[in-house]
Amino acid sequence: MELVEQTLDFVRRILCRRFVLAAVRDVVRCALTCAFAFATPAFGQSDNPLKPLDTSSPRATIQSFWKQSTRVEQSLTSYRQEQTFEQYVNCVRVFSASRDLFDLSETPRAYRLRIGGASFSYLHDILVRLPPVERTEIPGGPDFEPEEVETWRFPDTEIVVRRVNEGPDQGKYLFSADTVRSLPEFHARIIHLPALRTTAYPKSRQEVYRFTGPLFPFALTDRIPQSLRVNVFGTPLWKVMITMVIAAIIGCVTLLWLRPVKRLASNLGAVGQLACQVSVPILLAVLIYVSYEFIIALQLNVSGDFALLVSSLVTIGITVSSMWAAWLIVHLLVETIVALPSIPEQSYDAHLLRLVARVVGVLVGVAILLWGANELGIPAAGVLAGLGVGGFALALAAQSTVENLFGGVSIFADRPFRVGDFIHYGNADGIVEAIGPRSTRIRGLDGTLTTVPNADLSKIHITNYSMRDKCFFHHILNVRYETTPAQFEWLLRELRRRVAAHPMVEETTDMPRVRLLRFGSSSIDIDVRAYVLTTRFPEFLSVQEELLLDIIKVIDEAGSGFAFPSMTAYLNNDSGIRSDRLTPFLAMDTPSSPKRASPKTDRTIDAEHPTQEGPSVEDLP
Repeated sequence: MELVEQTLDFVRRILCRRFVLAAVRDVVRCALTCAFAFATPAFGQSDNPLKPLDTSSPRATIQSFWKQSTRVEQSLTSYRQEQTFEQYVNCVRVFSASRDLFDLSETPRAYRLRIGGASFSYLHDILVRLPPVERTEIPGGPDFEPEEVETWRFPDTEIVVRRVNEGPDQGKYLFSADTVRSLPEFHARIIHLPALRTTAYPKSRQEVYRFTGPLFPFALTDRIPQSLRVNVFGTPLWKVMITMVIAAIIGCVTLLWLRPVKRLASNLGAVGQLACQVSVPILLAVLIYVSYEFIIALQLNVSGDFALLVSSLVTIGITVSSMWAAWLIVHLLVETIVALPSIPEQSYDAHLLRLVARVVGVLVGVAILLWGANELGIPAAGVLAGLGVGGFALALAAQSTVENLFGGVSIFADRPFRVGDFIHYGNADGIVEAIGPRSTRIRGLDGTLTTVPNADLSKIHITNYSMRDKCFFHHILNVRYETTPAQFEWLLRELRRRVAAHPMVEETTDMPRVRLLRFGSSSIDIDVRAYVLTTRFPEFLSVQEELLLDIIKVIDEAGSGFAFPSMTAYLNNDSGIRSDRLTPFLAMDTPSSPKRASPKTDRTIDAEHPTQEGPSVEDLP
């Protein structure tokens, strides 16, 4: 409870101080200049400001370190005496130049700025507590041969200056990467000892914890309660709290921006929706970058493990926001192209472009992910290898999904149908509503929506009715057997004339075709074929209706009619087999002959099947 009261009192004093308003007026100018200072190549504060620190030998590196320490102390003292914008920029510039004395090749890029500055303050506190080393004991000078000295160790320590043999710092003598990793441990073991060397800041690491930009003047931060100065992961508690407040503000601003974007996008088309949506990740990335670079890193100056944690979270946040924005931007470009009049909304080209957008979006996302991993110190080669192994395992585990993806690619390549086409697939019919990378949605004639995997569609026969250039009219007319040959001759002529006379029927040398086809079981069949000049199925149904009505009229005018399946049964009383007709056959049998059943004659069979036309059994002689 006491901590909460102290915190509220501190916030109250912040809001009441007049110099905060003056600091806010200069924050933008300060931030831009400081960002330039961090991006500027390292150099010492000598007569020539462009001259880099001398690292041509171990001696030169040690001398450059002590010279740079003196410059840092002078600039920090000037800044503490007069906390102005100019002094702050000078202090940041000098301090950031010191990181070039260390081999940071094994440090992730996202952490180099922080670890470089921390290494300088750690090493300063360590070396001022060690016995001075004579200048002549350190390799260097006019006669120094770099090939003869690979490393130099500070007497009675594990602090090593090593020659860099590859990379952009090749040939320089820098404090080794192993030394950089061990400096926090060395510092903890020696910081309790008194300084053996004259210095204005015997505990420079503590000064780094206290260091802030003009937005947080020392006159204000020195009044912070002691309970809020406790280090949390190498950063004072009050800096941690302000960082968390900034993170909360970023989240709130993003959510507040998301609401009007959703309302605005709901009234727009695909292009407008994507244009509104892409502003969200861009805003999030900008807020994260500006808050970190211009407030947390430069003004608050977080340090220690907390600074590395914040840097990691910032890199992750920017990476995720960039991936999100890249995905939306790629789709925005594609939808803008699809919106052109030359590309129909549901055409093959539109769907193919959308599929390409998904693929390109994934590739761009992977590239951004590799960049983020590299910034965090995760080698891109390892990430790619992991993606390769993971992709192989995923392909085995999701074989059907991969098969559907390739099936979708084959459908887009072959173009057997497009959205809006009426197709017959397998044993079903329907209208294609959407073609995706994994499946195709087809609306059945009964209104149901069927989702068919692309792998299955690529393996079955597909009939695309919408791709035909004309519709086929084909019917078989079942005419009654009572129709005479003369009636058939007139009927065939009149059907040919009536069908060919329709304006929507194509007339060629062999079409329309009307032919007497066959003698059916209950009718004489006439085959009628014609091509209707339309590709629209509703219009074809209308023409077909007109032709069928004409056919009905022609058959009626011919005095005939349509037959229907039927069977004529002839009924007769069966008197059985008369015994007197069997006597001659029985007399032919000898006593020794075995008795045999009398074979049935054709007439007997006919008698048992009275449905056959012809005379009855009684009429036989």
